[in-house]
Amino acid sequence: MATQTGKLTVSRFIKEQRLNLIVPSAPLDGKTVLITGANTGVGLEAARHCVRLNAAHVIIAVRTLSKGEAAKEDILKSNPEIKTTVSLYSVDYSSFASVKAFADKVIAEVPKLDIVILNAGINSMDWTVTGDGWEQTLQVNVLSTAYLSLLLVPKIRESYDNSSTLMPALVIVTSDTHYWAHFKQRKAAGEELGILKAMNDEKETGGSMDKYMTSKLLEIYFVRELSKWVDRNYRGEVVITCVNPGLCHSELIRETGLVRWAGETFKWFLARTAEEGSRNYLWAATAGREAHGQYVGSCEVQRTADTVTSEEGQKLGKKVYEEIGQVLGELDASLKAFF
Repeated sequence: MATQTGKLTVSRFIKEQRLNLIVPSAPLDGKTVLITGANTGVGLEAARHCVRLNAAHVIIAVRTLSKGEAAKEDILKSNPEIKTTVSLYSVDYSSFASVKAFADKVIAEVPKLDIVILNAGINSMDWTVTGDGWEQTLQVNVLSTAYLSLLLVPKIRESYDNSSTLMPALVIVTSDTHYWAHFKQRKAAGEELGILKAMNDEKETGGSMDKYMTSKLLEIYFVRELSKWVDRNYRGEVVITCVNPGLCHSELIRETGLVRWAGETFKWFLARTAEEGSRNYLWAATAGREAHGQYVGSCEVQRTADTVTSEEGQKLGKKVYEEIGQVLGELDASLKAFF
């Protein structure tokens, strides 16, 4: 069901949630797949699919190693005859130093990366500032996700083989809630680091659900601009895409009280299982050029919100990308080449 509108109505949302999504079948023989946030929920089920599809190596990246060990054991138990190597790495998106150490370790120890699915994220109503000085949702969902993307893209490109039918891919997990983001921080676009500064201001952004929605919108801006950079500089040898798993039964909602109760009640009626949501990840990772620079949902390329595709949205996308570049360039001067 191709999306012909840049709006997400309640009726369309419900209709999509009830779709029977394609079960992944593209073989991953010989491929190495890295998935962050893979100790539970949709990320865990995506890892399980990769093992079932005969990937040579599946890397589970988690914040808490004990939880990662439990996930690894669960995968191995459900696939007792597998030949896949399942490895466990730790990374904490709320720390830039942890992201850099993780990327350096992966680059040094893993011979190749064919598919990277950046699934780790947070959805919290609380206002929490990390040790790096950024509001946690902004850092985890946007800045650290972008940071890890740029650190790993050159490694992913090394897997390109023009004789292979499966292109190396970077998949960033976003959300259909981006359609509903108010994104009032756009009014600061004329200032240096204006949008990110506004997102990092509690008076401007606060502890609202819109904080999460807007972070997902910024991810889509980043993907669209990075995909253009890849086309110019890597001759399109890496697929960069973003994917919406849909509303799934998972541990993403971490709020307490009435908000959590309402969210869980809503999910009880409409949510997909984590396994169903993970089918979107595998579709996006194996769709090739069809998904490059695109937004994937319900196992197809869909149109993003008008906030992305309008003339203003395209200008905002470039501005967001530039601001991310300013922040990340200060962390690692080599990343300035991406901006």
